[in-house]
Amino acid sequence: MSNLILYTSGSTDEPKEVHHDAAAVKLMLKRSINELQLTKADVVLNVFPNNVIGYYAITALPAIESGATLISMNFDPYQYLRAFKKHQPTIIALIPKMVEILQHTKGFQDLDMSCVRYMIMGSQTVPIEMIRMLREKGVQIIGNWYGSTENPPPVFVAKNGIEFDFNARIGYRISFSSEGECHVNGVPTGDIFDTDTNKYSKRKNEVSSNRTWKTNPQG
Repeated sequence: MSNLILYTSGSTDEPKEVHHDAAAVKLMLKRSINELQLTKADVVLNVFPNNVIGYYAITALPAIESGATLISMNFDPYQYLRAFKKHQPTIIALIPKMVEILQHTKGFQDLDMSCVRYMIMGSQTVPIEMIRMLREKGVQIIGNWYGSTENPPPVFVAKNGIEFDFNARIGYRISFSSEGECHVNGVPTGDIFDTDTNKYSKRKNEVSSNRTWKTNPQG
């Protein structure tokens, strides 16, 4: 029996019901904590609501499990900047659209982000220009995480760039078809990669997928 059931937004495919049992969630936490090297000394600034997997697998639950300080809030650009300056987070997670909004918010251009030792990005294609901008603001590591919706936390990671490390697997069986479509644990994802450059290329126009998905991080 599943202990956590979430619904995807449908932004990249038909909305689906995703089931996460207790064992899967426990393994997600372990992998996220290991990748982030979370400790009690960390401060995690979370803006993900509790109806998305990022809350459980990427930010809030890993912070609680590791004993880190958790600052959790709805995303509002002005409130975010105030919270950032006050709490000086070491771990943050934002999707590119949020960063775009922050870039047009008064006070962001002068924001020193050198307190952030690991920033998680993903959910949509992350522009390399955005990564460079955040690095210039002091962010130490930007982890571009792929595959966190149906196979959390990530299937693989690109650090400070957009070239994914296909060799650093985080517990999944990964393979690619002749056209570069990524398969996770034998299931086609619909995502096409350039396997020569290790970069995401595009999503197939028509993706046949189940409306219900059960996570299987054991591979």
